Amino acid sequence: MLDLAKEFQQPMEDPGWIVKVLIGTLLILAGQVWFLFPLAFLSLGYIYLIFVNHFRMEEEEKLPEWKDWKDLFVKGFVFLLIGLIYYIIPWFSYSLSNSILMGGVLAKMVGLIFLAGTALLFVAALFFLPMGIAQYTREEKYSAAFNIKSIWDKIMNIGDNYFKITTLSILAIIILYITHLIPVIGLVAASALAFYTSLVFASLFGKICREAWGEEASPSESGPQEERVS
Repeated sequence: MLDLAKEFQQPMEDPGWIVKVLIGTLLILAGQVWFLFPLAFLSLGYIYLIFVNHFRMEEEEKLPEWKDWKDLFVKGFVFLLIGLIYYIIPWFSYSLSNSILMGGVLAKMVGLIFLAGTALLFVAALFFLPMGIAQYTREEKYSAAFNIKSIWDKIMNIGDNYFKITTLSILAIIILYITHLIPVIGLVAASALAFYTSLVFASLFGKICREAWGEEASPSESGPQEERVS
């Protein structure tokens, strides 16, 4: 059984955690400027590294060092690409809902229904994404990240913990959104909180998703391996 209080304090057990989180925060902030957006790949790659270390039972007492920048960049790009594909339909539904809401009274009613459906689509994407990332990590195939039937079966293998952590991550997103609205310091505070909580949830989902395969969560030995990312 996961000790959530301990998990949320885990990054702070590294004596250098402040500097490491600060670097991630600065990269996230820089990534919000359009011409510096690729820098965000580095922070995503670092978060993915945390996930992989726990998914493959390679946990370390300290947070990883900021090094192998090229590898972090590539891993972050792949991580973002998979996430974007998951969120294409929810974002399209959101845009459609906003367009409908610009109409008359009847259109607004229909638009609200679409918004409710859009919220469910976003939750569904958030629900399947971590296990999709886990399947990509294990199989080293892009297609594995979108095999919804297999993802669902793996989630059902581990049950309650996955649902609990997903619900907790949704609450964290709501808190981050509220923090972002704070005048003056909101953007910086939300970025720092987003990076820190991402480290925690990467660790949590890595450990939980690993349970879907039992003790062994390394890439499979059999079958062709395609589209590897080193």
